[in-house]
Formats: sequence, C-alpha cells, structure tokens
Amino acid sequence: MLDHKSVQWKVVVNLHAGSKKCEKDWPKIKSLLNEAGFLMEIEFTQRQGHTIEIVQTAIETKDFKHFIIVGGDGTLNEAVNGIFRQNKYKSTDILLGMVTVGTGNDWGRMYGMPESYKKQVKILQEAHDFVQDVGVVQYRYDSANNKRYFINIAGMGYDALVAKKTNTMKQKGRGGVLVYLINLVAGLFQYKNTYLDIDADGKAVFSGRVFSMSIGICKYNGGGMMQLPFAIPDVVNLMSQ
Repeated sequence: MLDHKSVQWKVVVNLHAGSKKCEKDWPKIKSLLNEAGFLMEIEFTQRQGHTIEIVQTAIETKDFKHFIIVGGDGTLNEAVNGIFRQNKYKSTDILLGMVTVGTGNDWGRMYGMPESYKKQVKILQEAHDFVQDVGVVQYRYDSANNKRYFINIAGMGYDALVAKKTNTMKQKGRGGVLVYLINLVAGLFQYKNTYLDIDADGKAVFSGRVFSMSIGICKYNGGGMMQLPFAIPDVVNLMSQ
C-alpha cells in the first residue's frame, strides 16, 4: 500500500464544479488534505478542457504520477483523457484519486463514495488502488478524426442530446440534477431515432432504428439514475483472477 506522504500529488481543482459548490468548499477540502499530510502542487482549472492539458503537462514535464481531482464527473473525465493522451508512462503507472464535489457524482456513487469530505480524504490516505476499465469513442468532428476516453458511461442518440444541452447550461452557470431532468423532458420533443448497425466482437448483432443507447463501464448516469445495473467496471481484474 502506498504511503501517501512519500510522494508529491498534483491536485487539480475545478472551482465551478457543483454549480460553484467547490468554490465554497475548497478551503475546507484543502485544510483536510493538509492535515492528512499530502504534499501538493495545486492548480485550478480555467476553462472547459483545461484539466486535460494540466494532467498531460504534469506527467510529461514534471513526472507526476499521483493526482487528486477536486470536482465533478466532467473534471474526472478530462483527467482520464489527459492520462491517455500522454505517452511517457503506462496508464497503470499513474494513480488517480478524487474528492467528489460535482452535481452528479455518478462515478463516486458506483463505489459508494461517502458525502463527507473528511471520509473521502481518509480513503485517499489509505490509497487502496485498483485498476478500472476505460472505454474509448472514436468519432469525426469538423472533418477531423477524434477520440475521447471515458470511465463511466458513453451515451448516444437521445442520451447524448440531453448531455449536450445540460453541459451547455452548466457553462452558463446553471447546473444540478433538476437541469438534467428538464433537458431529459425537453429532449423527448426534439430528438428523432437514428439508424444504427452494431457489431460486437467482430459480429453483427443489431441493425435498426435506435432512440437512445448507452455503453456503461459503471452503472449510474444523470445524477443517480441506474441506467446500466449490470455494468462491471473492473472486468480486467475479473479476467486476471
């Protein structure tokens, strides 16, 4: 088990997370991390996508291998993408922890993350690490090929529309589960089904029109909705046993 006091941690803080709840709670969280003895280099995100840059740069230029994300699921997703965009270390060489301060906190919900910041910091102290599966979506945007990694759920169709509308409202300072629910209803009147061909393990398994589809590594989405109750986030560990 890692001695958390023996390494330096890069702490990435999104003060806008949780409809700026993080801005209010950060002094308390920082105090708890200091009391626990974490050696920290702290950096605050400035814009959407900034966490990707922070994490990638910290790994490639300063050899950071230990990270704590203070924010929500979106900030965590960006941190994961920063890890997978760098080529200096294997992803399994990097330890990623989190203090959940978002509006949804669906990744933390998967693992029974307590609401208490003190208890969350205690979990980070104990540093019982594990390997979780990571998914990747390849897509085209503005005639360019892109990819995005995810560790919770990737939604397509109607689910993607709801996520897009919700994220747009978050950027304008309106977040929370209620906003998600509003967009959930509004999207029903805006989205039409799409024809999909689906292959699994190299075999065609479905062709037809789909209104919404989610691929889940974890179970929860949208602030606590269990969309994928049978998702297993660490199949890689099960297969190695």
